[in-house]
Amino acid sequence: MGRTAGSTAEGTRQRILDAATELFEQRGFAGTSIRDLAVRVGMTKAALYYHFPSKEEVLQALLTPFMDDIDRIIAATAAGQWSRAELVKRLITQMNERGEFLNAVLSDPSVKHAMFERLGMANRVASLLRVLAGSDDPTALLRGRCAMGALMSGLLHHDHSGPDGQPQRPLLTPDEQETICSAVLAVLECGTEGGPLRTSLTAERASL
Repeated sequence: MGRTAGSTAEGTRQRILDAATELFEQRGFAGTSIRDLAVRVGMTKAALYYHFPSKEEVLQALLTPFMDDIDRIIAATAAGQWSRAELVKRLITQMNERGEFLNAVLSDPSVKHAMFERLGMANRVASLLRVLAGSDDPTALLRGRCAMGALMSGLLHHDHSGPDGQPQRPLLTPDEQETICSAVLAVLECGTEGGPLRTSLTAERASL
């Protein structure tokens, strides 16, 4: 049975997205042009524009499934279906699976300029911050921002040298994921009643 026009278009669209993933990882978003994408896929720029009107549309198509996953994780936690520990574990899993691509695009300043408003990132970050903090209290929100910093730093800055001495970004091992999770949760608990910092300070004062 021959392919329908729709299935052909969808296959072409996926080839463009696959090529974009490779090029964005290799050259960054700013360093990749529509012409680069067209050449990689083997089509004219005009043909590529038929599927994606701009490079930003390509990146949005690549990031939207990830953003949708994050939205579901946030909503489930806000609804009380998951604990904050489960939230952090699921965030780490989702981001680790897309590690090299996310590292390449999120470390590119032009991506924030081009995509922050388009993807509604301000609202997404605010929602994630609230569920991490577990409260709208300013101190809790500050802990939430610090926890987000620990999470992003652990996930996006774990380069290792490959056999050729060049930096690589392999998937995090289960032990590494657990280390990041523990660090993020420690930040969230820091200074709270029974948290490690509060307990430590209380013990120190008692010894004086």
